[in-house]
Amino acid sequence: MPDRPDPAMTRQRRSGSRPAGLTNLLPIARLEAFSDGVFAIAITLLVLNLKVPDAPERLLGQLADEWPALLGYLVSFAFIGGSWVAHASLTHLLRATDGVFLGLNLMLLLFVSLLPFTTDLLTKHLTDAGQRVAVVTFGINLTLAVLVASTLVSYAARADGLTHQADRVELAWLERERWLGTGLLALSTALSAVVPAVAAIFYLVVSTLLISQPIRRLHRWGRTRRRRAEAGSAK
Repeated sequence: MPDRPDPAMTRQRRSGSRPAGLTNLLPIARLEAFSDGVFAIAITLLVLNLKVPDAPERLLGQLADEWPALLGYLVSFAFIGGSWVAHASLTHLLRATDGVFLGLNLMLLLFVSLLPFTTDLLTKHLTDAGQRVAVVTFGINLTLAVLVASTLVSYAARADGLTHQADRVELAWLERERWLGTGLLALSTALSAVVPAVAAIFYLVVSTLLISQPIRRLHRWGRTRRRRAEAGSAK
């Protein structure tokens, strides 16, 4: 049976202190706070692309005309939401961070914060001559974001001192999910260059998968931890 996390180390993590003997590592409290802020701002900015119809006599028709903006909103909301859930799952497993992790995390936030712009680009040109450029640009943005997120998880799984040994199995599950999402988004982006008219549907399906996977995994982790706790109390 894998070793359980040291209670003292768990208290260290929650207090934001540096693990003893690992002077090159940094507490994660500020990384979590800054990242959560960027995710929250990016997902909020998406709604600014939605326009309220003005003509009451054509309200239903004008709402129907807004379908590109609504579709873009749903895709990006699902993607950012899934990225945040996965990021929260990752930082939950961390005991500390280092300079490389911080740099990769900033790259992830760079591509996440760019999504309101590329989403607006997509929705404005989804039905005109700029369709192919818009959908490919949007797909590249999504792919780069999930690529950096996957690299972030892989680095955390292999770097010394960032996670507890007992959490490596859960981290491996997260790593596989992120790289699967990376491959699917890269494929969707390549397909969008060939069939741009249905590219947004590809992105929506993959983004929905990216938000559902970590939620299901968190539920599975919760059940596993309860079983371990019950088994420990029974001894």
